[in-house]
Amino acid sequence: MNDTGFILIHGAGLGSFIWDDLKNKLALPSVSVDFPNRNADEQTNAGLHFRDYVDSIIKQIEKSDIGRFIIVAHSIGGCVGLKVADHFKERLAGFIGISAAIPLNGGSFISTLTFPQNLIMPLMLRFAGTKPPEHAIVNGMCHDVSAVKKEMVIKRFTPESPFLFTEKCGAPVPETRRYFIKLDLDKEFSPSLQDKMAINLSAQKVSYLHSGHLPMLSQPDKLAITLNNFAKEIIK
Repeated sequence: MNDTGFILIHGAGLGSFIWDDLKNKLALPSVSVDFPNRNADEQTNAGLHFRDYVDSIIKQIEKSDIGRFIIVAHSIGGCVGLKVADHFKERLAGFIGISAAIPLNGGSFISTLTFPQNLIMPLMLRFAGTKPPEHAIVNGMCHDVSAVKKEMVIKRFTPESPFLFTEKCGAPVPETRRYFIKLDLDKEFSPSLQDKMAINLSAQKVSYLHSGHLPMLSQPDKLAITLNNFAKEIIK
């Protein structure tokens, strides 16, 4: 079993594929996990609860050869990552959020949003579903990503359960080293919202990338340097 590695948790609609360009640039072993039922249709995940997402990640970690680990959580993966971190307290070496949703007091993803988004989003999930139109994916997530990678994200985007967004994560901020990577070109999570999430995480250090929402696709080299530098501080 490897001593220390990274557990990479993606955001809503995405999959472990987003980390492929990054993994061979990392100084530690890594396991990129998947939310349930990737590449499924609109209805497959509709009945899943937040706990089903967490349990799926826990099982994947348990099957891996990673010993102690640093959770790297992106976007809504921050909510899932908090609960996973709570489960693996004894093996947790650190927690890094990348433009991550970090609710207070075990709250839901919705609870991290500001007015009026926190009122509008439940209605959108109910009536429009969890898969945005193609133009919204391109303009929100992929505006600084290459054409090939944009097409990959669109093709492989998976609708999630609305409960992933609305149910509480039920986990505190982990008692470990905590870092936050802020993306100043992010159109999904505004810089001001990211500032709030870094505060919610009680991050001991905040790093900045001149990137949109998916730096693992647009700037894997720069993201790897940041993660490797954080890892050196965590495991020294």
